[in-house]
Amino acid sequence: MAAGPDPSQTGPRSRNGGRSSARSTKLSRDVIVNAALNFLDREGWDALTINALANHLGTKGPSLYNHVHSLEDLRRTVRMRVIGDIIEMLNTVGQGRTRDDAVMVMAGAYRSYAHHHPGRYSAFTRMPFGDDDPEYTAATKDAAAPVIAVLASFGLEGEQAFYAALEFWSAMHGFVLLEMTGVMDDVDTDAVFSDMVLRLTAGLEHRR
Repeated sequence: MAAGPDPSQTGPRSRNGGRSSARSTKLSRDVIVNAALNFLDREGWDALTINALANHLGTKGPSLYNHVHSLEDLRRTVRMRVIGDIIEMLNTVGQGRTRDDAVMVMAGAYRSYAHHHPGRYSAFTRMPFGDDDPEYTAATKDAAAPVIAVLASFGLEGEQAFYAALEFWSAMHGFVLLEMTGVMDDVDTDAVFSDMVLRLTAGLEHRR
């Protein structure tokens, strides 16, 4: 898939070719989280550390601890933010749409998000922190809400809708992973993706 340019990755660069620092930016929790999101897409989840992000912001690690408690606190906040952004995106593109039209548009938006924000997508699909974080567990379940809402237009509710939403996420995630790892470089991925989503919607007709 030939993804378009990502606006979040078009910022100025320093003379030596590296990323420009944000030395003039006053640090706050929101500033740090936003910087972490952009950092993720450039460097990846595993590269996100306090010191690496501080360097990205043009400051020192201890300065960040005035606003985030730890690396785990930062990563959890980032993941919660990503989940919220994905929910908002799916709700927005699905608004006023139903059935096949809604599913196709939401599937395309999900795929586009993964390609334009690979680091954030990696954060979204990482294993959860554990059962000791009920807020995060609830947020991950809420991510299925936009899809479940659309499934109501197929006459699916309750447990049927929940399982159908899981199938949708499984298909989207599997396709995106294969596409991003280059497995399908010699395939017309747009055509395959459209066909897959159409088959999913056709299957929804028979679940009632």
